[in-house]
Amino acid sequence: MAEIFAFPAATRPGDEAVPTGRPDGVPDEMWHAVESVRAMRREPTVRYREMPVPESLADFGIGVELAAPAAAPTARGWIMLLYSRAFRVDWQSRWRCVAFAAIPLETRENDGLAPAMYWDDMCGHLRLVRPASLGGTVTVTQSTSFGTLEGETSVGCEMRVSWTPLEDTDGGMDAGDQIRSWARFVGSAARDEEDPTVER
Repeated sequence: MAEIFAFPAATRPGDEAVPTGRPDGVPDEMWHAVESVRAMRREPTVRYREMPVPESLADFGIGVELAAPAAAPTARGWIMLLYSRAFRVDWQSRWRCVAFAAIPLETRENDGLAPAMYWDDMCGHLRLVRPASLGGTVTVTQSTSFGTLEGETSVGCEMRVSWTPLEDTDGGMDAGDQIRSWARFVGSAARDEEDPTVER
């Protein structure tokens, strides 16, 4: 069964983590990952919240929901860091990251170039990824309202991505760095949406 670990509800980057005890049966590698999340610096414009990891995905997991900007979300997403007690051939590791982002688009960006543009932007934010392990989809969506909401149209971009993270030189996993990389991407998408003059 996947174990879910709460992390402190810090509101500022660098806030001290609240120490909690290590549950029985948690492998050293997984506990190292949990502690790295507690110690990570938060992006000041991103809201973080723990989310459950489905039991079917892995033996242990850390899940985090993200929204940016924190006060009035325009971009949102989540990331799960999964750990398997046994080596997974499909992951080429015992670790795997899966992530999602939903980003609003300007109507003018709703063209054939948007998926590749957002994919390239995302790749530029990710760190410590095993080569050839990154894959996913980018979907541009358009919603048209009818009835009392007739005339309202919204355009968005949804990304579903997975990759195998690289371990530290000492064999540990810096889960905090993986989460922060995804948070930076979600946060940058929100900032770019607010400022149409920003070039991606």
